[in-house]
Parts: sequence; C-alpha cells; structure tokens
Amino acid sequence: MWVAFTVRAQDVKSAIRQHYAEAKAYIEQMKQVEAEGDIYPVPQVFSVKVEQNLPGTGYHQEDIKMYYREEQETAEQIYPTLCLDFATKQYNFAARTYYEEYLYDKEGRLEFFYGSTPDIDEAMTFEHELRFYFDKGQLTEVLVKRRPLEGGTFTTVYQGKALPEAYQGYYESRLSASKGIMQTFKAINANREL
Repeated sequence: MWVAFTVRAQDVKSAIRQHYAEAKAYIEQMKQVEAEGDIYPVPQVFSVKVEQNLPGTGYHQEDIKMYYREEQETAEQIYPTLCLDFATKQYNFAARTYYEEYLYDKEGRLEFFYGSTPDIDEAMTFEHELRFYFDKGQLTEVLVKRRPLEGGTFTTVYQGKALPEAYQGYYESRLSASKGIMQTFKAINANREL
C-alpha cells in the first residue's frame, strides 16, 4: 500500500511539474508575441491592478494576472468556456516585495502554489520560498527554502508531507488568496461583453 501511495505521489508531482512548465512556456510565448508587436494570438489573460495608499506603509500596488484556457464543451457552443489555469500575484508592503504563483487543475482546484516572501520569520531576516503541492485539493507536499535578505543561495529548511506549525498561517492565507483569485476570475468572466 505504501509503495502504491509513493508512486501515486510521484506521478502527481510529475504531472504538476509538467502542467507548470506548460503554463510558464505559454506565458513566455505571450511575452514574445507582445514584444514583437503582434496582436495574434491574443493573450488569454485577465489583468487586475490595485493601487492604494495604506496607513502606516504608504503606497501599495498589487498586480494579478490570470491566465486561462478555453474548453469547448459542445460543437454548438459559440464561445468556449474559460477556465483559470495559472495566476501570478506581485505586490508590496512598504519596501518589501512579494511574488506568488497559483496553478489550478481542470476542476478549478489549487494544484500548486509558489510564494516568495520576507515575512515568515518575525525578525524578517530571511527571504523564504514556499511550495505547496496538492492532489485533488488535498495538500500532499511542502517545500520551504530560505536565504538571508541580503542575498545568497537558498537552502532547504523543510520538505515533507505534513505542514509545520510555523507555516500554518501563511498556508491558510494563501489558500484564501487562491480562492479570491478564482472568484475574481469568475466575476470578470461572467461580466464580459460578448
């Protein structure tokens, strides 16, 4: 039984990595098309930009890009169904910058999360990279790396199937953020003028 579970976990992680590589390649292709000044193929992305002044931290900017795929469900369907595939979120608080990636499966569940943040440790002396892998909406693996804020090489702090208590709050806030991104995508998609 354990061997079968391990093989399944490896297959799931391999499939996630393949999906992630395809999503990143698509984004690079869209950047190339944009750089060449061509308008076709039209990038399949919704972009949201928030700019505001926050008390105590000043200017805050948040950029969310939601890349989608088209699913043609029937031959009679005029406009294909749009499904959120990959999202990036970049934002700042004061002088700190954050970057996140969200990969969604075909059912709209979070499949993979990557985040870069300076806020995990209270002293804020390290930049952290966190990766969460999911299978059918269930967390299957956690990978945490860190390096000094001044730079250097990332080293692995934790890798395993259980979520350590130190990362619980971050994990829960990112799950909430992934659902918020999905809701935003659905709201934009529902209100397009077709």
